[in-house]
Amino acid sequence: MHGLVNRCIESFLRSGYGDVIWKNIASEAGVHSDGFLTWGDCPDSISRSIVNASARQLDKSVDELLEDIGAWISRQEQIRRLLRFSGANFEEFVESLRELSGRIKLIIPDLDLPGFVILSDNPGSYRIVADTHFLGLMRVLAGMIRAMADDYGSLALISVMRNCIDINIVVPDHSQKRGFDLSSMQPQI
Repeated sequence: MHGLVNRCIESFLRSGYGDVIWKNIASEAGVHSDGFLTWGDCPDSISRSIVNASARQLDKSVDELLEDIGAWISRQEQIRRLLRFSGANFEEFVESLRELSGRIKLIIPDLDLPGFVILSDNPGSYRIVADTHFLGLMRVLAGMIRAMADDYGSLALISVMRNCIDINIVVPDHSQKRGFDLSSMQPQI
């Protein structure tokens, strides 16, 4: 597993639950509590151990934990801004997810993610299918999608099954969108 993945899980746990909980989880998972190098590789078994230990320590299911991580990722302002560039509304955002792995590849060339196929039979109804199954990836993506639906002010029903996510946009403009400007800097006069 790419070190960035483990570093992300560590950051989620430290920021949301504190250093003491992280140290307990690291101890249970058999990893050093000083953390992970962002660009190093790590065996998949270590990532699974951290996720399983986290779920036990936090009294959550693994699926809940992974979706929480996805929601947390999309709330990081730099990532949120990148995700919001994907569309003016939630429907456009969902359609743009087919480009997600290619965009990530531009930034992190050695992070291998599957491609996504976006299927839609009816307006507001989508199925996202991953080319291949990466354990837990679709749960993380579902958490990101839930958070982005809220960010766009849309009410959506989202369900996950192994390598696909079903999205039904019930009310596209359910609530006010979170503010988003292309640039937060004011022009100099």
